[in-house]
Amino acid sequence: MANLLISQSLLTEKRNPKTQNGIKWAITALMVMVLLNNLGGAGADPDLWGYLAFGRLFWETPEFPYRDIFAYVPTLDPWIYHEWLTGVLFSPIYQALGAPGLQFLKYGFGLGAAVLVYLTARLRGAGPLSAGLVLVMVQLFTNMGYSPVRAQIFTYAFFALSLYGLERARLTGNWRGLWLLAALQILWCNLHGGFLAGLGLIALYALGEALGRRPWLPFGALLIAATLVTLINPYGLEYWSYIFRAVSMPRPEITEWASMLTAYRRGLIGEGEVLYLFIIITFTGMLAWWARWREITPILVLAVTLFLGVKHIRHQVFFLLGVGAYVPRLFAAFLEKFKGEIPVFPGLKPLRRCFPFLAAAVLAGLCLQFAGKAPFSLEIPAYPKSNGHRTYYPVGAAAYILEHGLSGSLLVDFNWGEYAIWTLYPRCRVAIDGRYETVYPDPVCRAYFDFLYARLDWRRFLEEFPPDLVLIDPRSPVYSLLSGDSAWRQVYADTGCALFVPGQ
Repeated sequence: MANLLISQSLLTEKRNPKTQNGIKWAITALMVMVLLNNLGGAGADPDLWGYLAFGRLFWETPEFPYRDIFAYVPTLDPWIYHEWLTGVLFSPIYQALGAPGLQFLKYGFGLGAAVLVYLTARLRGAGPLSAGLVLVMVQLFTNMGYSPVRAQIFTYAFFALSLYGLERARLTGNWRGLWLLAALQILWCNLHGGFLAGLGLIALYALGEALGRRPWLPFGALLIAATLVTLINPYGLEYWSYIFRAVSMPRPEITEWASMLTAYRRGLIGEGEVLYLFIIITFTGMLAWWARWREITPILVLAVTLFLGVKHIRHQVFFLLGVGAYVPRLFAAFLEKFKGEIPVFPGLKPLRRCFPFLAAAVLAGLCLQFAGKAPFSLEIPAYPKSNGHRTYYPVGAAAYILEHGLSGSLLVDFNWGEYAIWTLYPRCRVAIDGRYETVYPDPVCRAYFDFLYARLDWRRFLEEFPPDLVLIDPRSPVYSLLSGDSAWRQVYADTGCALFVPGQ
């Protein structure tokens, strides 16, 4: 990234080499700080507590945890936890280094993904200017994919690495490095179920090259090898049974699996996010039309990832990574075509002389902004924001449970289940948590969400799986029903959570 974002005027002017290098490094530092600010979210993701709980269990028990011990309702046997290795890695890092250790890991993988996207664009023939500018445009992938510490940090970085490796082989005809991508799948499939994105990318390369009547057999062979090595996991073939079920099942209650339209209607995203994606699509489409782009494989990758990103908002990151890798070559051709027609304003020359001071001021501002985010901490908010969109946790209720010696079966709000596992086990066992389809049978999940959303048969879960404690959001639909039920008594409440015990 040492040559990022060098302006055309600075490149064409005759300058002292030391001055040129200083400009390059200054702009690179600015770019890194912009990326770090996007990566700098310190909020703890609900899934993090599930990783840590599994990791603690893994390191404290002599056998691999094939059966769930955290839930009080019926669970699947075996428990196929596709993120198991993430927990195994996160747990000792968190215990030894605390929040800074996890945050450093996130920054490393986030910046690594950005570097790989930039290198892929350069590999395809884009100059530093075009590769850097497009990276600036798509940089929000760091905010979407890396803001919380999750297993996805591995998937997005490995997807960027796969893009680089596949594109290098496609452009050079050097197939020897492809075996590394097959080996990568061993690690990837045990860290996160997003390894399917890597297999899908390889399949798209094989298909695209076949359609373009170019060498495709190496990609086909890679796809077979990369698929076979995913059997190197603790669950064997049963892992793939879980994957097929997880991919095909609907997730109407899981917000990140919502479509763009559904997410907008429910207020999960706003006009800004929709406009941003529209601008990226328009920019890409206009450049492709102008350049009469005919590369089948990259076009196929962008089309499929865009479709998936519109269908599920969590997949937009893949599309942005693809744009950052493929589009700079087109943008470079556009800049080269019209650079002579862009007017140079004499009044800008004094600004160039002020560049070091402007760069230093902007860099200082970005550093202060980054520091203000407490980027090496782990924020565990106890209350919701006024707009209700902020992830928070029942910190007060958990303390109340521990202080008053309460225990037993805990029926808990979905977003808090893994936090309850981490903070309250073995005192409490839960239903249900964010591990969702990895642990719980579909009928149990359906009955649970009927309760949580106060649907017609909301009492059925309480009758079939009677809890000793109920911990819910006072804004949830079922709160008023539970408050008016004489069988339950509220013993704790704050602005974010309410705790009920059986009435007496």
